[in-house]
Order: sequence, then structure tokens, then C-alpha cells
Amino acid sequence: MLDQYWLDRIVLDQGELAGCGFHEVAGIGTVTIPRLARRIAQGDRARREGVTLYLESGEVVA
Repeated sequence: MLDQYWLDRIVLDQGELAGCGFHEVAGIGTVTIPRLARRIAQGDRARREGVTLYLESGEVVA
């Protein structure tokens, strides 16, 4: 998570974005489309496990 120093420096392009937020990975499917939710979940997995994963449509390809 970003500390307050970095949070205070977030500047949104008002022509493109109305807001931003931080969400738990477990609930990401409620705030984004399924294809992106799969990519986010696999990115979190790769970070936690310290590995690189090759994905297609958010699914691991062996």
C-alpha cells in the first residue's frame, strides 16, 4: 500500500478518470471486468510467489 506521501501526489486527468481506489485482490471481480480480474489475481500470485507467469486472457499458459 502507498503511504500518505505518495497518495497525496496522485493527480487524476479529469478528462479521463473520475476517481481511483484500492481494493483487496480477493474482491477485484466486483470492481472490474473478468478478463482484468484474472490478470490482477495472477499478477498478485506471481508477486507473492516471486515467479514470472505467462498469461493468455488472464490464464496461466504452461
